[in-house]
Amino acid sequence: LVPVAKLHAYLVREEAEQAPSLQGLLHFLRHHAEILVLEGPGGEDPVDAAQFAEAGIMMGPRALVKTRVPSRRQMLAMMFEQIAEMREKLDEALQDARQNRDTDRAIQVHEAIQRAEMLRHKVEQFAQASTN
Repeated sequence: LVPVAKLHAYLVREEAEQAPSLQGLLHFLRHHAEILVLEGPGGEDPVDAAQFAEAGIMMGPRALVKTRVPSRRQMLAMMFEQIAEMREKLDEALQDARQNRDTDRAIQVHEAIQRAEMLRHKVEQFAQASTN
């Protein structure tokens, strides 16, 4: 499961002159028989793209080789892993802000931690509902 923007950045870095545009790459991937493009959360999902973005997780399109489609359990595990990594980085940022006595930054990071916890809770609820 690869973010298309990350794949595009790699192509640009390796072959800048021959790399397709991001839209061109998306078009190619969407029409490839062996690739599935996951667009991210939709409007009816319990957690939407804006909530992921607020928590620091960008939910743009992701490419997946169809023969390697992860199970629901694997997808949830990846989501929890990303949230845990984000929380670790936020904790480090909070510690840094406190050490530097940067009150405004500490407040912003603390608010981001609260949003990350709300996101983790929503994903937990989704995981519980999807296993029942």
